[in-house]
Amino acid sequence: MDQTIAPLSVAVVVDGYSTGQFYPKAIRAKGLRPVHVSSGTERHSPGLEAYVTEALDHMRDDYDAMLHGWNDIEKLIARLADMAPCCVMPGCEMGVEMADMLARRLGLSGNDAATSHIRRDKLAMHDTLAKAGLPSLASLATNNIDEALAFAADLASWPVVVKPLRSAATEGVHFCRSAEELREAFSALLGTVTQFGDRNALVLVQQCAKGREYAVNTVSRDGRHILSDLWAYEKIPTPGGAPLYDRTQLVRTLDQNSRAIIDYTFQVLDALGIRIGPAHTEIMLTDQGPVLIESGARPMGGTFPQELIQESVGHTQVQWAVDSYVDAEAFAANAAREYRPTHAMCMKTLISTQDGDIQAIPAIALAARLPSARCGNFISALSKGHVSRTVDLLTSPACVFLYHQDQSVIDADWATLRELEMEAQNLLFEMSPADASLESQDDWFAHVPDECWLKPETESQRDADIIWRALGLSAGERVLDCPCGDSRVGVLLARQGAVMTGVDLNPRFIARAGERFAEAGIPAELRVGDMRELADKNTFDAIVNWFNSFGYFGIEYDFQVLLRFTDALRPGGRLLIEVPNRKGILGNLVRRQEAETGKESSVFWDEVTERLITHLTVTGPDGELKVRSGVRMYSLPQFRLLLKLAGLRLQQVYGGDLTPFTETSRRMIMVAVKPQS
Repeated sequence: MDQTIAPLSVAVVVDGYSTGQFYPKAIRAKGLRPVHVSSGTERHSPGLEAYVTEALDHMRDDYDAMLHGWNDIEKLIARLADMAPCCVMPGCEMGVEMADMLARRLGLSGNDAATSHIRRDKLAMHDTLAKAGLPSLASLATNNIDEALAFAADLASWPVVVKPLRSAATEGVHFCRSAEELREAFSALLGTVTQFGDRNALVLVQQCAKGREYAVNTVSRDGRHILSDLWAYEKIPTPGGAPLYDRTQLVRTLDQNSRAIIDYTFQVLDALGIRIGPAHTEIMLTDQGPVLIESGARPMGGTFPQELIQESVGHTQVQWAVDSYVDAEAFAANAAREYRPTHAMCMKTLISTQDGDIQAIPAIALAARLPSARCGNFISALSKGHVSRTVDLLTSPACVFLYHQDQSVIDADWATLRELEMEAQNLLFEMSPADASLESQDDWFAHVPDECWLKPETESQRDADIIWRALGLSAGERVLDCPCGDSRVGVLLARQGAVMTGVDLNPRFIARAGERFAEAGIPAELRVGDMRELADKNTFDAIVNWFNSFGYFGIEYDFQVLLRFTDALRPGGRLLIEVPNRKGILGNLVRRQEAETGKESSVFWDEVTERLITHLTVTGPDGELKVRSGVRMYSLPQFRLLLKLAGLRLQQVYGGDLTPFTETSRRMIMVAVKPQS
């Protein structure tokens, strides 16, 4: 606290975290100098203290002064008074009460510090609304489970909600559908400490509002309220726990329901004494009309990309909040503006059903392929190298922001992300094996003996016939075989009229393939190469990826292979991939292991990484070498998603011999098509 600042026009931000991080830019845009004050709330929570320490370090260049680690509140106030600030603004929930207090002590405009508690305490909020004659939720705060059970019985309507009196981000929220669930949730919450360091000496038991939930972001000055932006929540119910945030969508058109929500929100702000600055109010639109869930006298959290909101809505809540404190004329102009966002916008909050360390985050590369994806926030997962099972907003591993003029494009992209969550968690966050012995070597395929890659010559003609029929090939079409091995199948396709190109990483295979084509008197382009590095563009009518030739790498590189294939195909071109059917193979593996009870197995299925791990001992120039190969076994839904994101449409799926595909099929032959445009 030894920093000094000249007594020029200063704007103070208390706990400028979350969306509060955007205050400095907005403050400087008004010709003011930002100063940051920490409330000290973090001292009561080790986890929060670590977060605040890191955040402060990142924000140092944003502020002209940062007052952190103070011990004497009177000295802090005196220090601020010397700076002659023009306003004090809360940056996030935990700074609300201190901002109110500092504004009062410094003689500045602010919300009444004497009523700060009703803007933090959820019981006080609803009691205040009830006294004002506004719709509210029946609520009880108690440390007695019998009182809680009696209250729930009197409501005669399950579920009931159990949550902390003071919290945010759905922390500690439980939806209880029976007395047993209520007893369990109550016991789990009582006496715990929130992210803000508050001990839950009492538990809030509350009537459950049923309907669609909205977030109303407002800005106020002298008790006049204006709408900044309006959002609709969609959440996914969970057994006993809080509904998980799924998507948060910008509302673009204000219909009758929206206007009823806004009008009610303004009455809530009046009742709670929010007369200046930003507010984030969550409202449930029920069959009986809007009712408050909770309100915070601070900006909406979630670090929404301000540039996207600015582009669509024409402003941000943070910008207007600064106006509400320091520029009456600008506030009046803002109030006169019509609310009409130009673009649809959605935040998809990712949900993890896994818990563990991660090797990579393929979600970043996959989401980037969505037409409406503009940006994402994966910082937490990247920095931790770990994802937790999502139980509330705090445990969501990441989010993706979708932005487009056409709402239907956003809806389709959201549906793809949701399908990834349900069908392909590993395509979002690639997990590390829980057992180190199941870790495959990165370059395992370079050590496998040549003979392990090649099917018997006797099967070659049958395979060539299947490929020809599945792809509907015609003489003269250009076909890429990748990887091609020694071209025992490729040369047969060439005999039927295909113009062949073969690519393989193994130079010995390419040499033998050259001999085959020379012996047949048929020209072909053959080259040593890595399928991850194909550079062909719009060249081939068809690509063949045959005999367990997919899934060698990490998910991002496997996806890169598909992208390279897509680029190499002409519009309308076809890709054939032939792999084991995961369900069929695993069923056979289980049956084999049961039959070999007592024997040491060399093949393992790792459920965490979704790899089939094979322990091999190979003989090379330097003697015996132990190799752990690991082929990723993608399911059909996962393949469908990967192909879609790579720009291909899965047209047909067969079992072996082009039989109808079923869950018990041992092989899976997929044909995908590159669209004409």
